[in-house]
Amino acid sequence: MQTGDVLGRPAEWLGNWGASEREDAYDLEVKQLFDQPYIDPLTRYLERYRNDESRAAHLQRVLDERNQRCRQIADKYANRPLNVKTLEQYRSGYSYSCPQQVEAFAGRLQQATESGEVEQVTTPVEPAAEIAWSGQLAQQLNDCYLLTTIGNFSAARAACTTPAEKGDPRAQYNMALIARSLTQYDEALNWAHLAAKHSAEARYLLGQLYEAGQGVEEDEINALTWYRDAAEQGNASAQYRVGRFLYEGRGVEQNLGAAMGWYERAAAQGQAEAQLALGDMLLQGEGVPPDPAQGRFWVLRAARQGLAEAQLRLGELAEQADNTLSNRAEAAVWYELAGQNGLQPGTIRAQKLRVEIAAETLQDARVRVRRALEGGR
Repeated sequence: MQTGDVLGRPAEWLGNWGASEREDAYDLEVKQLFDQPYIDPLTRYLERYRNDESRAAHLQRVLDERNQRCRQIADKYANRPLNVKTLEQYRSGYSYSCPQQVEAFAGRLQQATESGEVEQVTTPVEPAAEIAWSGQLAQQLNDCYLLTTIGNFSAARAACTTPAEKGDPRAQYNMALIARSLTQYDEALNWAHLAAKHSAEARYLLGQLYEAGQGVEEDEINALTWYRDAAEQGNASAQYRVGRFLYEGRGVEQNLGAAMGWYERAAAQGQAEAQLALGDMLLQGEGVPPDPAQGRFWVLRAARQGLAEAQLRLGELAEQADNTLSNRAEAAVWYELAGQNGLQPGTIRAQKLRVEIAAETLQDARVRVRRALEGGR
């Protein structure tokens, strides 16, 4: 049996072993957890087996290790600026596993706020660039952000150029976005590197450029490095990409436990693709025992955001359930939604199912799906 197989075994299977064999299996579980650097897999283990008395000693070891890692993270954040931005980063990365340490930091911030000692967050600029924040430049910045957001790139470039050249990192990042949208990849790479010192979004963009080989040779190792830098700063899309690289073993050895940890971070921030990926891992029991209820929960969260792939997956789950007209009707409705959101296989599957289903049954299914999308289940 491979070491990596142990965490995937159900508790009932382990229960058929003798005490010595079971202890050996538990030891392997804990060793696998301790060999990976992340905190969230330890918390998941504690939650999954908290009522398993046969694991009491192992649970205590995992709890001690989790607490030690949380203390190390707390020490690291104790040396970071005491401001709202740092608190947001702390919460996005560690609220799940280290809530007490995160809230202790929040308490320090509250006290500092009340005493007027909070470190102010200002727009960072290159040290050599003394920006004269005139009314004209402030208007250019506002126009730069707005025009980039709405996709008017030609006008956005005109508005962003001056503040970007003067060192505003958001404007530099916008210039990188604009250049990439215009397939001017060398320019995109240059602007992204300038902005990356102060911008998690720019680090994420650099990861995309290295992954796609745009303006630079395709390089998965460098892409993962930039994604990880952005992910550590709380960028949800980067957290998802780190998880995907770890899941697929791209630029790094495959590590399903670490992949799930990053998916959880991104999913908690509402990143729909991460929610679907996390749900699929739980449904299929990849790296952990299968958990259909929790898996469907995360897939549904993604579907509520309009992710067609998640809606298709819910259709598959309904179709794979008990072979009833009600379930097939619900599958057809999920497939319809996926098709309406641009996934052609959803349209095709819905058409095939609708042939055998009465209009009234379909309408009942649409009501159930609407309730699910609205948070009913």
